[in-house]
Amino acid sequence: MKVDVWVGSWENARNYAEQAIKQGVKVIISRGGTAALLRHSLDTAIIKVRFTSAAYLEAFERLRSVEGKIAFFVLDTMPSFISHFCKLLNIDACYYSYTGDKDVEEAVKKAKADGCHFGVGGVLAKNYARLYDFSYYTLENTEDEIELALDSAQQTLSSIIQEEKHHRELQLKLEQYEAVLNYTHDGILAINKEGNIVVVNRQAEEILPLKNKPYEGKYIEEVFPSSKLSSVLRTGEKEMDELMKTGNVVINTNRIPIMVNGKIEGVVATFKDVDSIRNSEQKIRTNLHKRGMVARYRFSDIVGESKVMKRAIYMAKSFAKYDANILIQGEIGTGKEMFAHAIHHESQRRNHPFLAVNCSNISADRLTRQLLGREKEGELFGSPESQEGAFELAHGGTLFLDKIDEAPLEAQSDILRILEDNEVCRINGRHTISVDVRIIASAGNGLQKKMQIGDFLEELYYKISVLSLEIPPLRNREADYLLLSENLFHRYFGSEYYMYESKIRKIEEYMQNYIWKGNIRELQNFVQRVSVLLKNAMPVDEIMLTMPENSMMNDTSIDVKMNKWSRAHVVDALTASKLNITKAARMLGCSRGTLYKKMNELNIKISNIE
Repeated sequence: MKVDVWVGSWENARNYAEQAIKQGVKVIISRGGTAALLRHSLDTAIIKVRFTSAAYLEAFERLRSVEGKIAFFVLDTMPSFISHFCKLLNIDACYYSYTGDKDVEEAVKKAKADGCHFGVGGVLAKNYARLYDFSYYTLENTEDEIELALDSAQQTLSSIIQEEKHHRELQLKLEQYEAVLNYTHDGILAINKEGNIVVVNRQAEEILPLKNKPYEGKYIEEVFPSSKLSSVLRTGEKEMDELMKTGNVVINTNRIPIMVNGKIEGVVATFKDVDSIRNSEQKIRTNLHKRGMVARYRFSDIVGESKVMKRAIYMAKSFAKYDANILIQGEIGTGKEMFAHAIHHESQRRNHPFLAVNCSNISADRLTRQLLGREKEGELFGSPESQEGAFELAHGGTLFLDKIDEAPLEAQSDILRILEDNEVCRINGRHTISVDVRIIASAGNGLQKKMQIGDFLEELYYKISVLSLEIPPLRNREADYLLLSENLFHRYFGSEYYMYESKIRKIEEYMQNYIWKGNIRELQNFVQRVSVLLKNAMPVDEIMLTMPENSMMNDTSIDVKMNKWSRAHVVDALTASKLNITKAARMLGCSRGTLYKKMNELNIKISNIE
């Protein structure tokens, strides 16, 4: 290690150090006060040569002949061995600590005032001792202390050199990554843990329907709402080889969470135009997506933290591992179709078709034709070309029969026959076609009653319900409505969400007793309506008047409460609310309509009703 020695006064120490740094010096060695001064003013490695007890031995030899009080000046903390030596040698000593040049003068002045006439310490105190005509002994470092500082400097220099090497390697890698990022054929998009975009390469701009340029720093939903990166950010689960459709273009995408020390710090996604992928598997999947035969949802898209919802998801994931038919039951708007998509995507059939057929509000002939397909009829009739049915199209994959409880009985018989024989014969067909299809069916909660009255085939019920899954209504899902509404508000407002956050919190308070008879579908409509009204600067109280009153609480319980109320209770509420019916109803825990009913019953009439 090359060592240059610079000798000078402490006042010039900074100038010397700055010159050395310009010449390439990476580590500077200096003594106590001077080292503190340099550390405060320079951004470089400063090694302090520390005084040990050995440095004080010569000083104590000299102090034997000194009479009166002796002052010891030390930067920062006074070492304990100094006081021990003074007691052993019967030296009348005073101790003064300072933190830098600004307070060392005060320490010398105080020592003078305390009756001390001799001082011991470093260079900083020495200069002020001369100024106040104060006898002084300047400590000198021993050879061992200097060697210790040199060893420390050597280790620090090695560490700095290693760090600089690592920095150069990192810089090279970053430049390489930047080249790969901008010249790869894949589109790349990344977000941070707040959901804001940090990286978008040129290919992503060309492939994806991005909006609101420039993109960096903006919320992902504002730039690319259908990216699904937010769900990966929430769950931390990677999503590989998913197909998504943007316009007429089918894209293959991977979404990978960025994990640092077990925490999600962001998500990176790659996108590739499927038309550019030449292998046969991708061609098949492209064809499926263009025909609408892929699952659009995953379990990570299902929002819910309540016990009943976690249990439903757990059971659905368990069912996905097996190839048995599944019956999903629940009220309207609970998300039965989303579960069907997610189960298919989690199953071994994920790379094969997923086809959904709605069995409600359709004639038996049309539904049968949709399920079975048809052959080309004879030229005599001039009918349309032959057509594949849903069972054929879903071969190898999953056929989702939505609202199967509303299917006509004739169509139910055809479905039952196909499931029993694992083969289908098209309408006008002359031969059967083998099919391998897993059935996921959805139905409302009245399926059992339909079986009892003969509107649904019992044999078909047992065929489709090998595994049965019940999706809980939103009113039974604890605070899930808050998670769902939060997710929806973020989607509708994008980066403007935080402008409306306080008003959204007030609205969520109103939602506490809401029944949500339409479940998630009703919640979606409500949030969308509220978002539009908030953007139009409508006050929260007025917005809440748009909420249907018949869902606020159970009507029977309201009637019971109202029968116990006296005229005085109602009048007190109206008075406290200054005749504001909405506020008065809220105070009484009922809807506006119920309050009007009670007012009429009690013959309470007011004017200028708000």
